[in-house]
Amino acid sequence: MESIVLICTIIGGIAGLIAIISYRKDHIDKPKEELEFLKIQFRSTRSLSISVTNQLEEYCKKFDAYDELIFPEITLGKYITLLKQSQDSNLSKNHLDETFNLSLSTTVIASMTKSLENQFNELLKLDGWVKAKMA
Repeated sequence: MESIVLICTIIGGIAGLIAIISYRKDHIDKPKEELEFLKIQFRSTRSLSISVTNQLEEYCKKFDAYDELIFPEITLGKYITLLKQSQDSNLSKNHLDETFNLSLSTTVIASMTKSLENQFNELLKLDGWVKAKMA
């Protein structure tokens, strides 16, 4: 009977150790590869956002289109302002530095990366739209 208790105790200890290591890996240690990918995605999204903003400004200047609607009730001029505000608050270097000073779990990093990917894809659509208008 004592040997069964000893075996169960060892198995329980090993299971507990695995749980602690898994928790630490997912919630305490910063996943280096995921963080690097997040940083790359952040910089790519910022760069594309600035490029699209510049293209929209060029389009508006060329065709005096600041009052043209791009979305219901949103003009190109207003959208340019919103993009610049987003760049200053959400896509700034300070925001990136602040984010990387936090202790981020793998789940949070994945969520942030997915959000940036969605923004990037929407900006790509807008980039194509502006380039087609300018052609």
